[in-house]
Amino acid sequence: MNGDTGLLAALVFGFALGAAPGPVQLLILSQTARRGLGGGLRVMLGANLTLLAILLMLAVGLAAVQPSATTLRVLRVVGGIVLLGIATLELRSLAGRERARSVHPSARWGPTAIGVAAVLLNPGAWLFFATTASSILATTAARDGRAAAVGTAVVIAVGVSSSDLLFSVLGSGGRRVLGDAGLRWVRTILALALVAIGLVFVWQGLRG
Repeated sequence: MNGDTGLLAALVFGFALGAAPGPVQLLILSQTARRGLGGGLRVMLGANLTLLAILLMLAVGLAAVQPSATTLRVLRVVGGIVLLGIATLELRSLAGRERARSVHPSARWGPTAIGVAAVLLNPGAWLFFATTASSILATTAARDGRAAAVGTAVVIAVGVSSSDLLFSVLGSGGRRVLGDAGLRWVRTILALALVAIGLVFVWQGLRG
C-alpha cells in the first residue's frame, strides 16, 4: 500500500468512525438543536482536538493505551453520570425549569468542554485507542516511520471532523425544516437517547 492510498484509507476510516452513532454524535446534534450551528461546532472542536491529541501521542510513541478492567468500569460509571447530567439539564430547559446558569456548576459547562468530556469519559473511545488506533499507528510507524504515523493520525482526525461537521450542518437546518415545536421534539428525543446511553454505561460499570 503506497502512502497516498494509505492516507486515503485513513481518511475514509476516520469519516466512517465519526459517522458511527454514539455519545459524541448525539451531543453534536443536541447542542446544535439547542444553540445553533455554533454550539455543534464547539462540541466538535472539543471532541476532535482531544481525539487528535491522543492519536498524536500514540503515533509518536509517547503513550501506550491499555486501560484496565477497573479503569473501564470507572469510565463507564463516570461517563454515564456525565451524560445523564447533560441530558437532565436539557430536559429541564425544555420543560422551562432550568435555573440560572450560575446556580448549578455543571450548567456552566460550555459545548467545547462537553465535547472534551465526551471523548475522555467514553469507554468506547478508550477501547478504540487501545486496539484499532494503536494497531494502525504502530503498524504505520514500523513500516513507514513516525512521520507517516503522525500524518495518518492527523488524517484520521480530519476524517472524523468531516463527518462531525456534516452532523452539525444537518442539525443546524432543523429549525427551518421542523419549526420550533418540531425542534423541541427533536431535542427531547436526543436528550432521552443520552439518558439511555448514560444508564447503559452506568449499568455496565456497576455490573462489571
